[in-house]
Amino acid sequence: MKRIFFTYIRERIYKDVCVVMKKILLILSCALILIGCKKNKEGFLLGEASATENKTALIILNEHVKNVQPFETSIIRGNVTYETDKDNLKASMDIMIQKDEKILINIRYLGFPVAKALIMPDSVQYYDVKGVYFDGDFSILSNLLGTDIDFNRFQNLLMGQVLDSSTNQNMEASLEEGLHKLINASEEDLQSSYYFEDKSALLKKEEISQKSTNRSVTISYPNYQKIGKYVVPTEINIKAEQEKSINLNLQYNKVTFDTDLNIHYKVPEGYKRINLK
Repeated sequence: MKRIFFTYIRERIYKDVCVVMKKILLILSCALILIGCKKNKEGFLLGEASATENKTALIILNEHVKNVQPFETSIIRGNVTYETDKDNLKASMDIMIQKDEKILINIRYLGFPVAKALIMPDSVQYYDVKGVYFDGDFSILSNLLGTDIDFNRFQNLLMGQVLDSSTNQNMEASLEEGLHKLINASEEDLQSSYYFEDKSALLKKEEISQKSTNRSVTISYPNYQKIGKYVVPTEINIKAEQEKSINLNLQYNKVTFDTDLNIHYKVPEGYKRINLK
């Protein structure tokens, strides 16, 4: 009798556990479906095509410009990975862009703020949890990225546009590994190459090198997404070669446009100013 009773209890518990597990799996399945639907509403990956026939530089650049839509503000949320021969750091990031005026970057590690930077057309500022702050010019970004950077070029880099928006003269076009390649034939010391896919002339890669300083940088864009009428990268890979090799990866998890921004930047009291070269 006792054996029959324990057998009944064991079977009942097993059935209850199975019912609970089925409910959990059903809830998770519904959640995944909802998340998937939400993601599709926010943005979708753009299709690309290999280049098989030559186009003129003017046609390629004109097609590339069609991807650029005017906006007032943008918020980018994602992750950043910074690698050198000695360091390997990964953190979350928020980037707020007030077009042509200011860019605020917040870096967090395990949810805690560790650094904040404010980039404006005439200055670069930042502070971090070490209790120091910097207030200077774009030379700090130029040294980090391995090429000369100003506000407009940095803004273009984040949005997947050619660094120099005035790149339209003395360009030679060719095909290389299924991409349209443009090079500036008039440049001697500073050499620039731009690579575009064929379907929408999305920028896939930029290579910039400077012989006199022995610096080079490669910026690549694996994929693009369309959010409403806007086209933005899903990811940016930057490899800079100078005195040391630097790899920087920016992963875009969520991008919004034309929402209200609260760009607040103030160096905490007691922080020490540092000079960087």
